[in-house]
Amino acid sequence: MSAILGISAFYHDSAAALVVDGEVVCAAQEERFSRRKHDPAFPKQAIAFCLQFAGLTADQLDYVGFYEKPVIRFERLIETYLAFAPMGYLSFRKALPLWLKQKLHVPREIRRGLPGFKKRIVFLDHHQSHAASAFYPSPFDEAAILTMDGVGEWSTSCIGHGHNNKLKLQQEIRFPHSLGLLYSAFTSNLGFRVNSGEYKLMGLASFARDHSKVFGYNRRQVTRAEHWVRRCLFGIICLTNRERQILTIAKAVLCSAPSSPMNRLAIR
Repeated sequence: MSAILGISAFYHDSAAALVVDGEVVCAAQEERFSRRKHDPAFPKQAIAFCLQFAGLTADQLDYVGFYEKPVIRFERLIETYLAFAPMGYLSFRKALPLWLKQKLHVPREIRRGLPGFKKRIVFLDHHQSHAASAFYPSPFDEAAILTMDGVGEWSTSCIGHGHNNKLKLQQEIRFPHSLGLLYSAFTSNLGFRVNSGEYKLMGLASFARDHSKVFGYNRRQVTRAEHWVRRCLFGIICLTNRERQILTIAKAVLCSAPSSPMNRLAIR
């Protein structure tokens, strides 16, 4: 018997999933037990539930997989902070202690949360985890795979190929070029919390009204939208040509799809 426990933790929506002999037998989010929405804590209760459901103990696990590579993610954060210092100092001061205390010590946290587990801990690429969660449970033996996210270690979007039990990511778009973060910027400016309220924005989009005949399109709307995106997504960082291409997409939406949530933002 092969038993593998997958863990996501220390960002948002911590969870655990248990795979036995290639089949997902149980999966759960920590928030269901802690009653704390989007709980980022180590999913100790979710793990206990999965193991109990399968009738296993921690010492019977063959592997524990963590959903990303924290050291590479930390490298990106440090490079970004250093590139624009002293801007972003307050954010840096708030984030660094948590990284030094916990997020850079995932193996220690896993072994603390799983007494009795003494075998190998595997760290996967963030987008590889996304791709695996889509491809392996699917009914397809072979498929093209597209993942689009805010940001993982460095990747924000990836395309790859899955065949039987093999999965390979072939191309990527790297931070800071991210449509996911762009969407989060609009989420923030509409008053919702990032990494929490995006689903509310998607839901509200279906209630949008067509204001094009009343408001039309003007340069001021686009300028305001660009300013908001720069402030929330890139802070006061100067935009690169690639980033301006992303903003061009937003401008096109403002012009052609007045009922979209992006247009509602420009009107406000």
